[in-house]
Order: sequence, then structure tokens, then C-alpha cells
Amino acid sequence: MLVAGNGQWSAWAIAPRQGARDIIHLQKDIGRLQADINLLLGDAFVKLKSKYPEYEKGFLIIFDNLDRVPPNVAKHLFCDYAFQLQSLYCTIIYTAPISIVYSENNLSNSFDTPNIVPMVNIYEFEQDKTEIDHNDDGLTAITSLIEQRVEVDAVFESRQLLVDLAKASGGHIRQLMQIASQAFLTAATRDREKVTADDIIYAIKQEQFNFERSISTEYYSALAAVCVNKDVSKDEIGRLMLFSLWVFEYNGKNRWNYVNPVVRQIHAFQEALKSATSNR
Repeated sequence: MLVAGNGQWSAWAIAPRQGARDIIHLQKDIGRLQADINLLLGDAFVKLKSKYPEYEKGFLIIFDNLDRVPPNVAKHLFCDYAFQLQSLYCTIIYTAPISIVYSENNLSNSFDTPNIVPMVNIYEFEQDKTEIDHNDDGLTAITSLIEQRVEVDAVFESRQLLVDLAKASGGHIRQLMQIASQAFLTAATRDREKVTADDIIYAIKQEQFNFERSISTEYYSALAAVCVNKDVSKDEIGRLMLFSLWVFEYNGKNRWNYVNPVVRQIHAFQEALKSATSNR
């Protein structure tokens, strides 16, 4: 089973030469490794059954955080090694970056239909508008995640700040928590008793600056096209935009894409969007 969702960049260490040789050796012996693992799983299940005779379902293994591997690694893993990933004698759930679902390789040929984890839809989808309205139910769902974790009236200067956080998140839970955490830290370092609008704005700006550092100038026109068309290009640039969280996927009655609200604040994006809409 494959579960796909938007991931984020993570730190990768360069393997030493000995490690690289070990990987090559492991690839050569992948068949033997697979057989040995299956022997272990079979023996473990026999022992489990002897202790719990009523147990019939076997093992479930979940490989989490694979949604954070770079797109080229994900393609190699889930396309080139799809058979090996499914050849273990147990039920397995793999997470995968959503970019792999947008690959030209049809994963349904190797896996069951992937379960997509979309963003919480905080928008009222309108195909022809570049700046679309927010959906109150979606915003309420996102703000409730903060309300369940803190005493809102004691922490925030006003409840409107929760809505501001929800809008800045784009429905992406990890981004919501990152911005909220930065706002809490900012308020604390400024000796404030409560989080203020200035703290929220500062936290969002820091997230914006992180994106500005990673987005090359030539990509802004492609991002503007996503904002106009509500669809990401089915190529390497499109997959990069999804993996890097510059663009989110939403689905339900429709499947559509929209630019991360923090990215939409970047001046270079705004200029690219003006150019794209003036040419329509």
C-alpha cells in the first residue's frame, strides 16, 4: 500500500566511500536479502501463532517518512524496486512523496491505487480566479488543531490570530505548526504575555524568507501558471514544486493545485503573476 503526501526537505549526510561500496554490494545481493527477511518473517509468525493461536493476520510494517526523500530517490525506490518492495511476506504501508504520484510511471501497475493525503481544503475552489476566497469550515477545522493544544484566550491576543495562522498554513498541518511555534518563540523573546499580530506576521515572514532562499528565479513563472490554471505541470519542475511545498494539492469533488500562501506573498511571485494574468 502506498500513501502519498507533501513532504519537506530534510538533512542528508553524504555516505563515505565504504558506505557507497556497501550499498552497491547490497544491491547485488538484494534477492538473497529478500529471501532471508522472508525466512525471518515466516519463523516469527510461526512463533507468534504458537503463543497466540487465535492470531491470523500476520504482520503489518509501516515505513514512515519516506515522503521526505528527494524525488529522484523516490522514483528509483518505488519504480525500479517496486517488485522487491512488495515481495516480503507481510502487509506493508509505504509513505511516499506526492511528487512520485505525478511521475510518468504509472504506480498502479505496481501498487494498489495510492492513498493521497491532500491538504485540508481551506478554499472555495474557483477555476477562473487567481485569488480565491477561503472556506469557513476548512478554516475552523485548522484552527481547532491549535485550540486543542493551547488555551487560546490565555495565549493569543485575539482569536482572529488563529484564523490568520490557518490562512497562512494553506491547510498544511506541518506548516501550521511551524509558523505557530515561531510565533510563540517570538512572543516569548519579546517578553510578551500573549502572541500578537506582529508575532504572527514575523513568523510568516520567516517562513517566506526560507522559501525565497530556495526558489530559483526561473520557477516563478511556473508557479504563477499554477495559480492561474489550478494545475501543476506534469514534469520535473512540477514534481519539484510539489515536493518542496511551493505548491499544494487539494481534492474532493475536484483535484486541483494551488500555490502555498506563504510563497504567494513573495514579491517575485507577485510580479510573475501580474505578467501571467496581463497576457490572458
